[in-house]
Amino acid sequence: MRIPSSLIKYNPVGLMTAICMGAFTSHYTAGVVNISLPYLSDVFGADLEHIQWITVSYLLTIAALLPVMGSVGDRLGYRFIHNLGYVLFTISSLLVAFSSNLFMLFAFRVVQAMGAAMFQATNIALVSIHIPKDRRGQALGLVSTVVALGTMAGPIAGGWITEWLHWKWLFLLHVPVMIVASILALRYIPKHNKIKERKVFDIVGMLLFTGGVVSFILGISFMNTWGIGSAKTIWILIASLFAMYVFWLWESRHPVPFISIQLFRSSSVLSGLIISSSSFLLANLVLVGVPFYLSHIVQLSPAAAGYVMLVYPICLAAVGTLAGRLSDRYGSIPFVMIGLGCMGLGFLGGLFIHHYSTLAGIIVILASIGLGMGFVASPNNSLIIEHTPKTLVGAVGGMIALTRNLGMVLGASFGLGMLNHATEITTVSFLPIFGFGLGISAASMFVLRYCWARRHEN
Repeated sequence: MRIPSSLIKYNPVGLMTAICMGAFTSHYTAGVVNISLPYLSDVFGADLEHIQWITVSYLLTIAALLPVMGSVGDRLGYRFIHNLGYVLFTISSLLVAFSSNLFMLFAFRVVQAMGAAMFQATNIALVSIHIPKDRRGQALGLVSTVVALGTMAGPIAGGWITEWLHWKWLFLLHVPVMIVASILALRYIPKHNKIKERKVFDIVGMLLFTGGVVSFILGISFMNTWGIGSAKTIWILIASLFAMYVFWLWESRHPVPFISIQLFRSSSVLSGLIISSSSFLLANLVLVGVPFYLSHIVQLSPAAAGYVMLVYPICLAAVGTLAGRLSDRYGSIPFVMIGLGCMGLGFLGGLFIHHYSTLAGIIVILASIGLGMGFVASPNNSLIIEHTPKTLVGAVGGMIALTRNLGMVLGASFGLGMLNHATEITTVSFLPIFGFGLGISAASMFVLRYCWARRHEN
């Protein structure tokens, strides 16, 4: 869909509104379905092992295509790929809602994920191009905030729809939002000078990277179902590592690599991507674990537990844009360090949860991790973009989104896996989660400290 150039106007408020609406909706769409899987299992008469592919296929497709769409955006223009993703996502949402059988629902869900990957991979690039550098951190903070809000709003809306409405509304409720977002994107996201097109495209590198990422996420996602030590889990993770090793060798020798290996020699970019993944891992450890605590220990109803969980996104939203604004003025690294420290304190407090198994204690933990995530997300993205060549900003934007999704998958898998190994859910059952989270927080701070020491070498 094209509109005359004369009708495309630069309006930073309109641009950020369009981008944030898509960022919110793509993460909302994942959460709204996750909590409704048992309900959809009854609707379609399928067991949970098959019905979970509604979620798994969505996550796998997005993860596989994020770097691809980022690289394609480098070639064809970020605005074109982003807005095409909006249109594809909106149309496929309608098709998913009116699927007559489970196979059709799976197929259109994959198409929906393709659209989501297109705009998730390019929205950071658009922000970095069109928002002035002195306001970039603030803008990225806003994007990070709406991502968190979408992640938390999805399960709440999914529970409400499951109880009161037809299942089709799981996929229809957000359609009007995306129609408005598409109109705003076409109207207010301006065109930019196209990145110089490359003569060759590294198809082998793309396939190796995609295969490695997909097999890794597949192995982690089903680790709890198959068993951590099962042959199926081990072999698929070995295949992932092998694919990534061959990918590294191939890219090191390719004249025009799919993802430039040179980029990862920048300690700021590499450490930023590691922290992007680890911070979302930490957040999801809590987001999947605490609901079990609220239901089994505090004995809250699902609705009440959902309201308590809102502490996390509220605290994130309270500091997200502020942290971005401050990082624009004072630099990113100090605020990322503060954020990781806040998250670490939250997990440290969780280690004493069996001494104060109260609702107030859980609220403090959620607030600490939410505040920490608010300080980490946008300054860390600014750090990465600041050290990325303009010709690779699309590919790196896709990598940022990929590491975010990887962290979410890892956090959910590890958190649920640790609880599944408990014979009975008590306060002690949550100690491995908080101990593991504290270790990841400390390791992330060490990585950031290393980046800080080498910042003048980048």
